[in-house]
Amino acid sequence: MIVKNLLVVGVVAGFASAAAAEDAKANWGVSGKIRMDAVQSSTDTTEGSAPKTTAKSSEIVLNRAQFTLTGTRGGDTMALRYFADQNELDIATINHKFSDMVSATFGRMRLLAQSWERDSDTTDQYMVSMAGGMHPDNANGAEIDLSFGDHSIAIQALQGVKSADDYTFESKGGLSTAVQYRGEINKMIRPLITYTMVKTAGSSGYKDANFNGMYDAGEDTVNSGNGYQTQLGAGVQVDAGGATVDLEYDSVTVNKTKVPTTTKDKKYTSMIAQVKYPLGSTTPFFKVAMDNSKLSADANKGDEKQTQMALGVEHKLDANCRLHAVYTSSNTTETVDASTSNKVAATGFNLGVTASM
Repeated sequence: MIVKNLLVVGVVAGFASAAAAEDAKANWGVSGKIRMDAVQSSTDTTEGSAPKTTAKSSEIVLNRAQFTLTGTRGGDTMALRYFADQNELDIATINHKFSDMVSATFGRMRLLAQSWERDSDTTDQYMVSMAGGMHPDNANGAEIDLSFGDHSIAIQALQGVKSADDYTFESKGGLSTAVQYRGEINKMIRPLITYTMVKTAGSSGYKDANFNGMYDAGEDTVNSGNGYQTQLGAGVQVDAGGATVDLEYDSVTVNKTKVPTTTKDKKYTSMIAQVKYPLGSTTPFFKVAMDNSKLSADANKGDEKQTQMALGVEHKLDANCRLHAVYTSSNTTETVDASTSNKVAATGFNLGVTASM
């Protein structure tokens, strides 16, 4: 795996050098980013009336190792981004700028979804909301961007996913579509609103050997109806008194199956607030997420309520390297039946470094 990763990095760097040598008129660039974390965590679990159990862990994690190649010539821009830590080609796009107002992007790209949490770089995430964990990965397709001064609209159509419970994109998954609006008001207020429909292959049915929990019943067709998952994200980012404040509401609805008829729509919602306050080279921040899930029509079985919090600080050693220290906590209550619930309380402490060039 390591050898394969190094070969890919070498190919990307070699391609950039060759391209720059052959076409002096094009503007080529290679950049990279690495984030390492030392994480200690403790999780307390109480299932119904059973005694509480505690699990502790300590590990050093390579959270991100990415390499990006970009090339621009005239109105065309090519971008390749590779995640070495996941051995994955994350982005491979060609963008053509028709005018100052209209551009089009083709290739493998990020699905537009939710609001500011999804919009931020993955290396800046220390805690993710419940709705934030529901988005599919990148996929192949096209995007049109329309710009009107300080306001813009993006329209996207990408490959669909395998099923409502499997976010793997596949050719038979139909098309996932998204519309996103972002703007800027008085250079201080930035709204970001996205509506996304994730098409699944389930609309034509799929085989499930464990249908209705009966392993000996053979394979039955599960009809997922219209096969859609819908996502709505509405947020605003405000600059106030030197601080940057993000506020957003995200919802994810997974449409019910037609068979069995006892199911209902699954809905996940998250309300998120984050404050960052730069003080020279040091930036304290605070983030909180209030999460809810509605999964069952039977006495709210499986429904969850969750509160997450992250309190931390980032410190720049220079323009290319920063340190971070973050404390995180989460409390989750899951309804087992009308009178019983399971509870999970988790805390963690994260020390790490992020470098880019």
